[in-house]
Amino acid sequence: MFLPRKKLFASFLIFVALVTLGWFVFFEYSVRWLEKQIEIVTTDLTKKGYTISYSKVEISGNPLFLSVSFKNPSLKDPKGFLQWNGSELLISLQPWQPYLLTCTFPGDQSLLIHQNIPVSIGLLKLERAVGTFALDSQGALKELNFTIEQVKSFVDSKPQPVFSQKVSLKATNLIDPLNLQFSFSANLLNLESLFNMERLDHVCVINLDGSLSGYQNHELFPKSLADWRDGGGVLEVSFLKFSWLPIIVEAKGTLTLDQDMYPLGAFSSKVSGYQDALVDMVKLGWVKKKKAAGASFVLDLFSVSDEYGTKHLTVPVTLQNRVLSVGPAPLAKLRPLQNL
Repeated sequence: MFLPRKKLFASFLIFVALVTLGWFVFFEYSVRWLEKQIEIVTTDLTKKGYTISYSKVEISGNPLFLSVSFKNPSLKDPKGFLQWNGSELLISLQPWQPYLLTCTFPGDQSLLIHQNIPVSIGLLKLERAVGTFALDSQGALKELNFTIEQVKSFVDSKPQPVFSQKVSLKATNLIDPLNLQFSFSANLLNLESLFNMERLDHVCVINLDGSLSGYQNHELFPKSLADWRDGGGVLEVSFLKFSWLPIIVEAKGTLTLDQDMYPLGAFSSKVSGYQDALVDMVKLGWVKKKKAAGASFVLDLFSVSDEYGTKHLTVPVTLQNRVLSVGPAPLAKLRPLQNL
C-alpha cells in the first residue's frame, strides 16, 4: 500500500516538472517568435521608406501573457507627411491570440502632421491613447480600434484653446485599403472661445462614418493621391453629424480631388435647432431681436417637419471651384492637398 503511494507521488512530481518545463519552453518559444516578428515588421517598414527607431526594447511576461516595451519610439512616413514620437510604446498579447495586439502609449506622445490644410493644427499631444490591432496570419493589418482620452494642439509651442476629448477611430477592411471602412468620433471642448462666449454646459460632438471606393485598377496600387483620383477613387461619407446644441447638422455625400488637388465634392445636409440658435444669438447681442424674428420666419418657409414635428432645413453643401459653399453662399476658400 505504501509503495503505490510513493509511485503516485513520484509520478505527480514528474508531471509537475514536465508541465513547468513545458511552461518555460513555451514562453521562450513565444519570446523568440515575437522577436522575429518585430524584426520582420521593422525590416518591412524600412524597405517601404519609413524611418523607424527606438532606444531600447524589452520583452517580459509569462507563457499566458507577453508584453513588449519600446523606449523612445519614433516613426516617420516615407514622404514626411506624418511623424510620431513617444516616450514609450507598450504592446501586449496572449500567445494563443498572436495576431491580436493591444497597444498602450504611456508618457508623452506627440504627432506632427505636415500638411497644407485650412487650419494649422501644429503639434498634437496625445494623452492616454490605447489601440487594438488585428492582423491576419501573414502579419498584415486587418482592422484597428484606436481611442485617445485627450488631444491638444500646440502652435509655436503655445496650446490652442480648442481641444478634443474621447477621440475614437475604428477602421476595418485594411487588407484592401482602397475599400476600407471607418468610423470616427470626438468631443470638441472650449469651442466657445472662438466666439468670445461663456463656457456652455454641453460640448460639441462630431461623428463620421465613411468608406473608400471607386478605384478601378486594383492590379496597380496607387502611388499617390493623384493616382487614386485618376483611378476613380472616392471618399463616401455615409453619415456625418455635428452636434453643438441647439444646432444639429447631419450630412452625407462624396468627396474626391480635382486636377489641381483641390477637394471636390457634394453633400446633402439637414440642419435643425436653428430657431433656438437665433434666440441664443439675440441674447449674446449678435443679432437684433427684430432681425432674428424675420430670419426665423424666412427659414421656416424653407423648412420641413419630421415625424416628430421638429423643423429642419435641407441645405446642399458643395466643394468645387476651390470654394466651400453652403447653398448658394460661398463660405470659405479651399486649399489644395499635397500629392502624397
